[in-house]
Amino acid sequence: MNLHYITIKGDGPLNEDTLIFNEKQSLFGVADGVSSLVPFTSRENLTGGYIASHTVKDALESGEAEDQPLVEAVKKINEDLHRKMSGYGIDRHRKEQLWGTALAVVRVLDNGIEFIQSGDCMILAVYESGEVRPLTRLQVEHLEETAIEMWRECIRRGFRTRDEIMPRVKEQLIANRQLSNAANGYGVLNGEPEAVDYFEYGKINKVGLTHLILLTDGLFLPAESIPEGESYWEFIAGSILQKGIQTYAEDLIALEEPDPQCITYPRFKKSDDKAGIVMDFGRGTDLDF
Repeated sequence: MNLHYITIKGDGPLNEDTLIFNEKQSLFGVADGVSSLVPFTSRENLTGGYIASHTVKDALESGEAEDQPLVEAVKKINEDLHRKMSGYGIDRHRKEQLWGTALAVVRVLDNGIEFIQSGDCMILAVYESGEVRPLTRLQVEHLEETAIEMWRECIRRGFRTRDEIMPRVKEQLIANRQLSNAANGYGVLNGEPEAVDYFEYGKINKVGLTHLILLTDGLFLPAESIPEGESYWEFIAGSILQKGIQTYAEDLIALEEPDPQCITYPRFKKSDDKAGIVMDFGRGTDLDF
């Protein structure tokens, strides 16, 4: 198995996305830190999102997940996050104060692939036939689409800067945060005990599997950039495997850079943090590029 990976800082002061590598346990993943809506930095000048994603990284790379299912390991990490936030005086009943992380983690077994996901990180399985199989789904998509449509409406009304648009969308983003680990909301690892109810996890076999692709949302292409009639995830998987993840990320940044006000491609920031891993199992694929 060959690994190809990348992580790139976006607009923020720290890269809150991180890569997880534990080759001894054949365990790999990405985590996308989510900072609180209430400004917070630790004594070490670390954001909550950075602390959360690296709490996952440190635990899974340290061997804490050995000899237990991923769901149990991540459940324990969620409890650790709760203790860390309590140590900073953060009230877990105030969702706007919470920080957390999305994640996508896999463990390669002799007879299959174990996986777990929370939030909007994605795992794509690619097969010899060319099939692209999303193992996960974007848990926040139905909420973010409402905010993005509000952003588009502002553009239609003639607004042309993020500073003009963001105040008109911010209340919706705050309302979305109140739906973490809740019915009709989304799952995220943020110390809430309910987070475990919103994990997506399971196991697939390896028959015909050629690649696994793990991505944080900073590596998702704008929907407007996908050719008409193309499957979104098939196009992304094909682009990554054709170009390599480094060039794919550079091309995405080349789309973002000329659009700092997020008008051509509606989104909430010019460039989000990025982390991705391509796991190549050394088999060819019929995926058309």
